[in-house]
Amino acid sequence: MRSPHRVILFGIVLLTVVASGRFAQASEAEKPHAVIVVGTLHYSPELTMPLFAEELKRFGFRVTLVQGSGNPEKKTTDVLPGIESLDDADLAIFFMRFLKLPDSEWQPIEDYIRSGKPVIGLRTANHSFRYPKGHPRFSWNDDFGRRVLGTPYVVHQSGSTEINVIDEAKSHPILSNVTKSSWTSPGTLYLTQLQDSCVPLVRGSGKGRERLLKKAFGTIEVKKHETDIVAWAWENEWGGKAFYTSFGHPGDFAEESVVRMLLNACCWSTEQPLPAADAEITTWTVERVDK
Repeated sequence: MRSPHRVILFGIVLLTVVASGRFAQASEAEKPHAVIVVGTLHYSPELTMPLFAEELKRFGFRVTLVQGSGNPEKKTTDVLPGIESLDDADLAIFFMRFLKLPDSEWQPIEDYIRSGKPVIGLRTANHSFRYPKGHPRFSWNDDFGRRVLGTPYVVHQSGSTEINVIDEAKSHPILSNVTKSSWTSPGTLYLTQLQDSCVPLVRGSGKGRERLLKKAFGTIEVKKHETDIVAWAWENEWGGKAFYTSFGHPGDFAEESVVRMLLNACCWSTEQPLPAADAEITTWTVERVDK
């Protein structure tokens, strides 16, 4: 394993990377094509996802990163240039939040979803869209989370989250060689309304304030102390394998268990060999220094 090193990227982040391991041997044409769609600046995926893209390449994927300029949540045109890359994708990985895409940029996403190909959602992906009432895609504000990934966005707690791998799920391929059973995530706990056939893999516990939420899909009582599922596998209504996790805080990528789980999910969903137990997994920390 290489020694950790720290560098400045474009004057806005401090980055520590630990990496090593064998490179997958396959021709470019044989490699599964993963398209990572970054559609928010929230939780800094514009910094973390390019690093994860490099890790995916190490493990035998062809990767396209779709990432626009500026703040995508404030744009309604040219939000996700290159989104048509989904047309020949084998896997879509979404890290988006509160987007209002034009028809031409929405359609490749809908076509991909309805194709039944695998989907992975990170953190804010369960509230990827915020169309106004009366818009033809208003229902997708909740339905992208519920129908594609397994839950609509409900609410999040405060502070860090105590993570525990579910014992009964340890034999699932996504948890293959995830040796830790518990750790602390710096991200807040997201509450869920899981679809019945979701397979819980990891749970988290967090604190917040008691409140009563009135959502379009019902009234939710939130307690001060909550425990909920933070990662699961599913098959959505189009037959696509789905993996969602509320991991995605920049600090989550410093935890090898999280990065390995994401790599496993990519391999599981595309029916590729899982990373070996002795495979070196890259971890990194990204700290913004422009705030």
